[in-house]
Amino acid sequence: MENLMISANAVLPLMLCIGAGYLTRRLNWADDAFFTKCNNYCFKAFMSLMLFTNVYDADLKTAFQPKLVLFTAAGVLAVAGAAFLGVRLLVKDPSRRAVLTQGIFRSNYVIFGIPVAANLYGEGNIATAALLSAVAVPMFNVLAVLTLEYYSTAHKSSWKAILKGVVTNPLILGAAAGLLMKLMPFGLPYALSKAIGDLAKIATPLALVVLGATFHFQAVGKNLRYLTIGVLGKTLIVPLVMIPLAVLCGFRGIELISLTILFASPTAVSSFTMAEAAGHDGELAGQQVVFSSLLSLVTVFLWVFILKSFALL
Repeated sequence: MENLMISANAVLPLMLCIGAGYLTRRLNWADDAFFTKCNNYCFKAFMSLMLFTNVYDADLKTAFQPKLVLFTAAGVLAVAGAAFLGVRLLVKDPSRRAVLTQGIFRSNYVIFGIPVAANLYGEGNIATAALLSAVAVPMFNVLAVLTLEYYSTAHKSSWKAILKGVVTNPLILGAAAGLLMKLMPFGLPYALSKAIGDLAKIATPLALVVLGATFHFQAVGKNLRYLTIGVLGKTLIVPLVMIPLAVLCGFRGIELISLTILFASPTAVSSFTMAEAAGHDGELAGQQVVFSSLLSLVTVFLWVFILKSFALL
């Protein structure tokens, strides 16, 4: 029951924010045009600041473990490659291909993973979980931009257009700026650092509210086949492959739970925002986030329970 509550407490705040957005639209407090502009602003401003903060604040020297970093990087690349190939075989529409591919490989690790690790091992013992965030999140974003840009320009076969889309993406620019500032011999002034940090905190709740406001239950039926591919791929197939591999590679304790949550977390909230901003099927992307989050309440609990039962955590 405790493990169930840990997982539920990590996911339910997200669901409540989504519910707040849905209620906002039902009460007609704002129209679709408002939420479209809000989503675009969130993507370009708050999410880029969030990536800046994540990179700038990351302590890569703390709990640095080459084996863990290598497994994480190789695992993310392998899952992204498998998702790309698998979705191409099952789905014909380029926009849906883009949404499902990033939805399968991109985890909501920052919001979901670190709180679960903290609840299991304590706030003072999550440096390893934070390290995975510093490795995986930039990879998720670069691969997501590549995927979205590829399917936006695939009909032109223009790799120049894809490269331009990557290097001008606000998230990539935010992360690059964070890394540049981190390498400087001086830090940001306190007032500026505090302001950037406060603005960065707006990104996730605002993205969730916009997601809820643009969510249409009546549209689930037409996307049921695609949702099945995306949600089952993210919450069942990926962890079923990657978690046993992590066990076989000898990871235990905080390392194993960090990898477990990395690969078993629901689809990242920002995948909806990025899909919308790139002109892809935002409706399907939003549904992927919502339903993978709901299913993860069960799947993450089961993984934690199984690993604890075998004394691996």
